[in-house]
Amino acid sequence: MKKRALALLMAAVLALQLAGCGKRNETTTGEETQSSIKDLFNSAKENRAAENVTAAAAQDGIGQDAQEYEEDEDEEDGEVRYQDDYYEFVNQNLLSRIELAATDAHWDWFGELNAVVSSEMEDIIDELASDGKTYEKGSSEQKIKDMYECVTDMDNRNETGLGPLKPHMDSIRNASSISEYVDALAHLSGEFGFSSIVGGYNIMQDKADSSEYAVYMLYADTLIGKEYVEGENTQEYMELYLDYISDMLMEFGMTADEAAQSTDSIEGLLREICASTLTTEQLYDPSLTYNVYTQQELQALYSNVDVPGMLETLRVDGQDKYIVMDVEQAKKINSLLVEENLQALKDYSTFVMLNDTAKYANATYAKLSDDMKNALYGITESWGDEKTWKNLTQDMLPWDFGMLYVKEHFSAADKEAVEEMIHQILKEYEVIINRQDWMSDETKKKAVRKLETMQVKIGYPDRWPAARDMMQVTPISEGGSLLSNLLVSMQVAIDDSLSKLGTKVDRSEWDVTPQTINAMYDPLNNEIIFPAAILQAPFYDSDNSDGANLGGIGFVIAHEVSHAFDSSGALYDEYGNYNVWWTEEELAAYKKMSQSIVDYYSNYEMIGIKVNGDLTLMENIADLGAMTCITSIIGDDAKALDEAFGQMTYNWASEDTASFMMYLLNTDTHSPNKVRVNAVLSSCDAFYEIYDIKETDGMYVAPEKRVGIWK
Repeated sequence: MKKRALALLMAAVLALQLAGCGKRNETTTGEETQSSIKDLFNSAKENRAAENVTAAAAQDGIGQDAQEYEEDEDEEDGEVRYQDDYYEFVNQNLLSRIELAATDAHWDWFGELNAVVSSEMEDIIDELASDGKTYEKGSSEQKIKDMYECVTDMDNRNETGLGPLKPHMDSIRNASSISEYVDALAHLSGEFGFSSIVGGYNIMQDKADSSEYAVYMLYADTLIGKEYVEGENTQEYMELYLDYISDMLMEFGMTADEAAQSTDSIEGLLREICASTLTTEQLYDPSLTYNVYTQQELQALYSNVDVPGMLETLRVDGQDKYIVMDVEQAKKINSLLVEENLQALKDYSTFVMLNDTAKYANATYAKLSDDMKNALYGITESWGDEKTWKNLTQDMLPWDFGMLYVKEHFSAADKEAVEEMIHQILKEYEVIINRQDWMSDETKKKAVRKLETMQVKIGYPDRWPAARDMMQVTPISEGGSLLSNLLVSMQVAIDDSLSKLGTKVDRSEWDVTPQTINAMYDPLNNEIIFPAAILQAPFYDSDNSDGANLGGIGFVIAHEVSHAFDSSGALYDEYGNYNVWWTEEELAAYKKMSQSIVDYYSNYEMIGIKVNGDLTLMENIADLGAMTCITSIIGDDAKALDEAFGQMTYNWASEDTASFMMYLLNTDTHSPNKVRVNAVLSSCDAFYEIYDIKETDGMYVAPEKRVGIWK
């Protein structure tokens, strides 16, 4: 039995954490039909034996109330019962057909849709690469064609080596003092955005006044991450990573002994830094990360650094305020910036640069980086060169591919239907807020105001980001290389960011490409974003019933709206300003309910490891709130509720290697997909109203132990 597992979608985990939201998608086809839960159950064993079936065609659908079928199911010895494990029951046919390919660590519908989108973009690359035409300089076609040549010409990449980076790398390696070292880092950050120990910054909306931009001083690069460095179950991965560091340094030119010594020094610094670093969940708490400093105060914090000189080199001097996102880590970094650590610091920053640029460099660096990623995620076979090259080309020119994508793949009719559903969900959330007896009338008005002013972005931007035109590609024939074009793209990002400093925020701007398979809430703009690529089956299908679409795209929409009132989003007002607008009594009630959610989810486990209820709190609040919203809209229509529950459950079907599940449990702010389904449904009263769930069943949770902020 074989299944083509299409894509390892890492972007949802590693990027765009506007509010910690990274949803996962699924795909249905016109051939798929909805059937009753009884039909699903009876066909499970037959379908499990099917050969060569793609996941996109494997949906058995969800149908009518399951209660009448309990007797039949009890007769099936050993079969999964919906009363015990709804996720496995609904998805058992699909999951039985999925066998992760050796190149994949993870399968879900987001990855499946991402593979479809990527395949469409690959067709564009193939056509441009083979058409023999010359395109106008600066056009998307010219940039894609020439970038693909830079990516695929391994002779050029091997010959280039670290060439464009060498002068900057030398400035680090040749630093003879902490002062020279920090100056080298500042030049790298100011010109390209590289950040390793100190000098990294980002220009973002000011959390206290989201109409303005502010300079945020970034924390140090913690390499494999605090969770892996300190985790009890992750030290074998830490050892693999240390071997990777050593291999990279040897490729850089160190002897084995030198690399081993440098790796030990890097590990020592890394463990010290991580011990003083905020956890992932803490990074979402503005009370911990929004720390305002003047230049003078920043100098006191970084007493071992010439702060005015560093800020001038970074081109962000003269600001009224600087935001330090991790104060304790900054204090630790400052204590490490002493002459006796100079060599270790230089080695640390050298490795960070090598790691950051590895997949754009020569074949050896690229392979080392790929092998490390594969080991971390439990992948046993790398993608072929062609797939890797085409993905890299897409990564380098996201907005150019986005423009081409929307020309072919965007339905105005679907956009209108989704907009109508968003309006319905916003109105229902107003009802939900107004029925909360723990909130005062005044606070309810503020919450409703936040709903009324919420901005909605669907599809793609009316005006494409300036960075798209700023990014120009120099072909190999004119002296360009993949690495030199990477540095250009980094310079473009820095220049575009600096151009905004001192201007008013344009809230109409997009920073999410239309081909992104995701949805998100941005608390600083109080906006929900649904790129074009997510507005397709199976999340939304115009042929689906209202119940199924509410369980699909409706659940996603309600989840994003819920983020406006999760444990982090609730700290921002309707204008996107960090502004605690709750009374002390309400905050106490909220924290008490939040703790019950933390405790509830911490009882679930995967691969023998408990879910981190603190890490996943925001997303769990959003999932629970979303289910409350869609079941409130549906009301007592048992058939529609059944369709919604089933569609939502099917949407979250996934398979993971044990290593990737370990990665998710340690770093992902979402609970594992199976937990996202069963934990939410077990706390949903409507679930019990339409299904025969008894106290002895696995899905049963006593009414007084069911959790959620928004009920």
